[in-house]
Amino acid sequence: MKKTMRQVAATVTFEAVRVWHCNDAKAARGSKLDRHEHIGQGTMGVEPFRMLLNDERFAHSAFIAETPVDEPGDQEKDVRMLLSLVK
Repeated sequence: MKKTMRQVAATVTFEAVRVWHCNDAKAARGSKLDRHEHIGQGTMGVEPFRMLLNDERFAHSAFIAETPVDEPGDQEKDVRMLLSLVK
């Protein structure tokens, strides 16, 4: 997370980030696989989402959840999970 924030600051700036694309990952970091998982059920867990959602530098940003739909209601569950992480 710290490395990502340093990269944002050094390139596009925090103010320029208008949208975050949120999904947990089925595959390990660096695998180059883009396999989505439900929030908190993948290799990332909930902490990166909690930190991002509560980071005042992104209070102006939108968050889009792109997670799998395995059963009806899955999208709502993922959005509720994200909302539950906001302080």
